[in-house]
Amino acid sequence: MTIISTESLEGLPARTLGSLVVDLAYSQDSADASFFRVGAVLRLPSGQLIIADGANQRLKVFGPSGAFLRILSGSDGLPVQVGAVTAIWPVGRNQIAVLDQRKQRVTTVLLEGGMPRSTDLVEPGLRARPVGRLDAGQVLVRNLIFNVPKTGFDQAHVAVTRFREDGVLLDTVGIWPTARMGRLGEPPVQLVSGPMFEPRLVTAAGANRLLLSDCRLAEYRVIDPDKGLVQIVRWPGGDLGVTEDDVRMYRDRRLAGLAGGQQDRTRLILDDMPINTAMPACDLLKLDGEGRVWIRSYVRPADVQQQWLVFDPAGRPLFSVELPVASRIMDPGASHVTVRETDTLNVQRIRVYGLE
Repeated sequence: MTIISTESLEGLPARTLGSLVVDLAYSQDSADASFFRVGAVLRLPSGQLIIADGANQRLKVFGPSGAFLRILSGSDGLPVQVGAVTAIWPVGRNQIAVLDQRKQRVTTVLLEGGMPRSTDLVEPGLRARPVGRLDAGQVLVRNLIFNVPKTGFDQAHVAVTRFREDGVLLDTVGIWPTARMGRLGEPPVQLVSGPMFEPRLVTAAGANRLLLSDCRLAEYRVIDPDKGLVQIVRWPGGDLGVTEDDVRMYRDRRLAGLAGGQQDRTRLILDDMPINTAMPACDLLKLDGEGRVWIRSYVRPADVQQQWLVFDPAGRPLFSVELPVASRIMDPGASHVTVRETDTLNVQRIRVYGLE
């Protein structure tokens, strides 16, 4: 096991969003070319975009310029039927695999036609979220392990399990602690949640490795699913202290837009919520197609920009990049970033920006 420590990020190149390469938005002109509930996006090396549209349960293909091309179909000409797709992974040059989180099903789709192949993940009671797909075709998912205590807060855990390409459970790669959780408020108005600013476990996987961070420290861990922990990557985390302004703005955000009765109930829950003395060091983790690690510094309530640090596969910092808090990275890359943006009317846009 090796430890890679970066003592300072001073002088690290700071990249910015450059030219807008693609701008896709809801359109009433064509139902096929529109989307409403985007669950996942994959940008292919050709520049084409595959969008999983939860509104009509289709996989839609758009060209490098943003023009609608087609809906992915099988050799029978019927559209590939998908549900709550939350991950799209490339499989070689001419296939993709998608995970339907609701059905706990992985479907492999040929991009140029052919019958899709679906595999159910075989595990009773599984309610898993995607982590990633390994080169051998194995799929890693995460499952929350937690029993709500009657009083106080208990430590929740996340189990990362591995499935063969045919959907058979291989093993549990590991179990790691995540947020503390408990009941907030008084009956009948209660909410299961963690303390304010509670760190949570973030995960990603690709090639032959699992990455995770508990976000309590500015570090992530690299795990070989067969051999265990192989590397720890650390960097300076900055000031993680919680201020009165942080607490006030968090509360104001939670209460904003709520009607009188609902606002009163939410205020009681917030009054009952413990407050951590330190912010999480990070809150999101992603892998791009070249094995680079993207990790987001925790977004404070007052932040209007989010900062991502990007590391090469060996754990050395490459650059940082900032983008608006409203932008959710769907597919990062070396020279571009694909984001989903949602406006105040709940209209979604998919945009691809170059990185400068």
